Amino acid sequence: MSSFNIASTPQIQFPLRLSHDLTNRFNEASSSTRIPKSTLGRIAIKSLLDEIDKKGITAVLDGLTGL
Repeated sequence: MSSFNIASTPQIQFPLRLSHDLTNRFNEASSSTRIPKSTLGRIAIKSLLDEIDKKGITAVLDGLTGL
């Protein structure tokens, strides 16, 4: 099982703009799971990048809705 805690390496911050609805969903997911938003964000980004590596960008983007 891979770890999403990358404390052994420096962490880099970057601004991320989210819609109001997505922000609410993100906050609710963090609250209900008690998983910090930074961890949830790392999980989501890693999952998306893994899917892109596996399926290719076109297939992944074709499967996304609501962006």
